[in-house]
Amino acid sequence: MNLRALHGVTAVLVTPYRDGATGINEDVAGAIARRADAAGIHVLTALGNTAEMHQLDPSERRCMLRAVAAGRSRALLLAGVAGSIGQLVTDAEYARDLGYDAAMLHEPPDPFGDGAGIVRYYEQVADRCPLPVVLYLRSARVKGHDLQKLARHPNIVAVKYARDDFHTLSTLVHDESAGPCVWINGLAESMVPMHAGLGVHAFTSGLANVYPEAALAMHTASMAGDLNRLRELLGLIRPIEALRNEGNARFNVSVLKEMLRWNGIEAGGVRPPNSQLTEPARARLHDLLRNWDETFASLATPH
Repeated sequence: MNLRALHGVTAVLVTPYRDGATGINEDVAGAIARRADAAGIHVLTALGNTAEMHQLDPSERRCMLRAVAAGRSRALLLAGVAGSIGQLVTDAEYARDLGYDAAMLHEPPDPFGDGAGIVRYYEQVADRCPLPVVLYLRSARVKGHDLQKLARHPNIVAVKYARDDFHTLSTLVHDESAGPCVWINGLAESMVPMHAGLGVHAFTSGLANVYPEAALAMHTASMAGDLNRLRELLGLIRPIEALRNEGNARFNVSVLKEMLRWNGIEAGGVRPPNSQLTEPARARLHDLLRNWDETFASLATPH
């Protein structure tokens, strides 16, 4: 497996629906994946949280895995998996047979269990998974010393770190005993400068569904240590990220689907607990998008 791709931009792709939010639109899903791949996005993720992973039934999840795989030509493929160990191993086998390179293991939503229990779950999955594993961490239940242990597991190749505990992350990033484990900023573009200060330039992106070039420009600026360009790009991107994150991120997916619609791609609605955009929120988004292309073109040109 080529781990170098994990140091780049990981696009977390939406699930396009037909008839509002009824069936999966495989054609559109493949087209979104194909567009991001052609733009140079390093990793394509099917079945992340932005894909409404937990709202999809098993057959719909497989539908998305097929569609994203069909849209890939060069990017690394990452398949989201969740649930019982037996089921997710089966799902990972299905993804492997489609050509996926690794499996992203969602944090278990079970409200019970301490960090030690979650570590045992992760280890058992990593022991049995037929693909290399990327851990997806959102809560603080797993402590730093346990993360150090997990990072040494031979089948855990990366950690998507989606929490704002930068002290712990700094310790982990500089722990040479973790070997080749890749640390990925799971908090998207708005937190790129903070992570770059720790030497973490890899990040996940929902924006890459619509504007993969903007995500790639952020990565280029981060790698170059160009703080001025990062600041300029964030001035364009941050208001959209702020709208996505309103109300415990209720508009996280619907903002991206409205942006796709603005660009002529119909990806349908969203399923609860995600929320459709309110009319005031939609108007705010449209105001942000009216001058997007012109503004980004000026920012994307190297100074």
